[in-house]
Amino acid sequence: MMAKLGLGAVGEECGDAAKGGHEPAEEASSAIPFAVVEPGAERLGVCDPQAALRRMGHLRALRARGAKNHDGHWDKAEVDEVMPKEGLFARPQEEPSCVTHMVTMSDGCELAVDVILPPKSGKVPCVFHQTRYYRQWRLRKMLRALETFPMDPINLAFKKAMIAKGFAIVSMDVRGTGASFGQWTSPCQVKEREDSVEVLDWMERQPWYNGNVFCFGISYDAMAAMFTVSKAHSSVKGCASLFSYFDVWSDLGAPGGVLLHYFFDNWNQLLHALDSGRLIEAPQPLGASFVAGFKGVKGVSKGLVKKAVATHDTVDLAACLREMGHRDDTPATLRGRKMDDSSPYTRSREMRESGVPLFLVAGWLDGSARASINAFCHAAAVGGSRLLIGPWTHGGVQNACLGPGQRSDFSSFHKVVKVGRSKLVAEVIRFFLDLASDSPCSAERQDKAITYFTMNAPRAIPSWRTAGSWPPEGLEDRTLYFGFGDGEPEGGLSQSPPRRASELEVQAGQEGDPVKINSRYHTMIFVGDLLNYKRLTRCGHPFVDSRPLDCHLEVTGTPYVDLWIVSSHPETDIIVYLQDYDPTTGSANYVSEGVFRARHRKLYPASSGEGHYKSSIPPDIPFFHTFDKADAELLEPGKPARMVFEIMPTSYCFQRGSCIRVAFSGSDERHYLHNTEESTRIKVLCGPEHKSSIHLPARALQ
Repeated sequence: MMAKLGLGAVGEECGDAAKGGHEPAEEASSAIPFAVVEPGAERLGVCDPQAALRRMGHLRALRARGAKNHDGHWDKAEVDEVMPKEGLFARPQEEPSCVTHMVTMSDGCELAVDVILPPKSGKVPCVFHQTRYYRQWRLRKMLRALETFPMDPINLAFKKAMIAKGFAIVSMDVRGTGASFGQWTSPCQVKEREDSVEVLDWMERQPWYNGNVFCFGISYDAMAAMFTVSKAHSSVKGCASLFSYFDVWSDLGAPGGVLLHYFFDNWNQLLHALDSGRLIEAPQPLGASFVAGFKGVKGVSKGLVKKAVATHDTVDLAACLREMGHRDDTPATLRGRKMDDSSPYTRSREMRESGVPLFLVAGWLDGSARASINAFCHAAAVGGSRLLIGPWTHGGVQNACLGPGQRSDFSSFHKVVKVGRSKLVAEVIRFFLDLASDSPCSAERQDKAITYFTMNAPRAIPSWRTAGSWPPEGLEDRTLYFGFGDGEPEGGLSQSPPRRASELEVQAGQEGDPVKINSRYHTMIFVGDLLNYKRLTRCGHPFVDSRPLDCHLEVTGTPYVDLWIVSSHPETDIIVYLQDYDPTTGSANYVSEGVFRARHRKLYPASSGEGHYKSSIPPDIPFFHTFDKADAELLEPGKPARMVFEIMPTSYCFQRGSCIRVAFSGSDERHYLHNTEESTRIKVLCGPEHKSSIHLPARALQ
């Protein structure tokens, strides 16, 4: 298991609960094997020519592997058994029936609900899908001949497989969206959750209902599914939550307390385009060339559907974000509600006590990895729940390809039309089939409840791993101290604290172009744009490197940094990038990142977390921040201050011969809403009095 982590006391910044803490022992973590480098030779790269050749050979092998990655996690026979073989757009031999109902809620609001039944069905299990992205899309006339199944591009492969395996599907436009009446006043609003219970009660009265309902969703729809589980309805027997967010503040809205305007500005524009029916106003209106809008309701006049659209009153999330600075703020735009009111983590206890198994799916290059790990550890029922984390962007649309040319045996975006999400679809369907058949969860299966992908692993090391709990066994807290001197051992990342003081200057508002990359935040909303961090290295961020590794080093879990900084401005943000630097080629590969606003630096030990706060704390870090207004404290310009904050979780293998790199930035204007001035000067301090460091959950692989 994870080695015990220590956090030193930080005086008044820690609060009463943290007083009496101890500084991390300098010898607390096992040593990482680094290559021996002669003085001055580090400028020439790796000194061992044979090691350099092996490294370059590994890169060639990764490129040659391409999409043919030997992926032991997926069983092709099981996929063929579960998935329909006619493909996404072929017409099936027997078509399912689809009937749309207008179901009236107790307050009189009418919701559009599709019921899709498999051919020749009697009483069957049902998959319940609540969406705010249209339950059905209406294609333009010239393309309607292709429509062989109720058109839902986001979930089409899943829905076709569900029908093929005998499940009914109930898919509804949530209140205030699509063909449903009402107002969408906040994400996952309380009325929306109450609607789900009323629709479940309505399903119980249908002739095809057999008593087994399974909730399903991707992204927002997955959050809605988890809230439905928290209502503990007797019909719900399982839930597949894919690429969901759990703590909206930390996972999506304001990572590290810094507001993520890039996502919310674009998402807000998309939602208003969808809810008004004017798709041409979406951020990237390319879909408007083949999609006319949402599908109406058969038997209901177009005038009534237009009336439903006229009732839509979608909240302005972009304005809401700019009214917030703390987790407990209640902006007027949200009508007095907090961001936490839209977060499933506030219902962790209810989800856990419901006894409903969860299948949580996430991608390392998405905000959902942190969310799904926390949901699995804090909200999932003990038996039968699963966690799957792959090398994917949001929605599983792209493989991250963090190793050059490396892919898992999972469809990338370029093959989605041809293959679909076939292997992930099969995993979800099998999860539902096991629950529908009351298949007991064996001890062996529970020991493999977690499946995760380690990126950039060499051929000899399996990319897919299994574990029974999180964090996986065998990892230790490896501490590397920053040193900004010119020579060893004072310079770079070292396992020993520096013996003399030094500093690294970081500028807020870097000169030149902003960070123009297709980041994880970009692909959260523009899922079809290829992820690309290559240009990040051109931004001129100051960095520190370790010596070349003398082993393969797996980092799996949540790294965190313990920084001492001094700033010229009371409001300061800092961004840390974890990178893999290859001294042979001079290239740097993005691994993960963390961002933090200094005003939120007050620390509490993880053991003191209470209530739903506890469910927002990653299980492998020893601290948390409340981000509440009462705990906020501005910096005193010129005075050193300590900031401890997490980096987004990952599973990545640093190859033998590569270097661990940590780069720093004071701003990323494209993605974050900063409060700092461009002239702000930030210095990261290190030395005997200021032991700035990074903590890696890692293990050496020979």
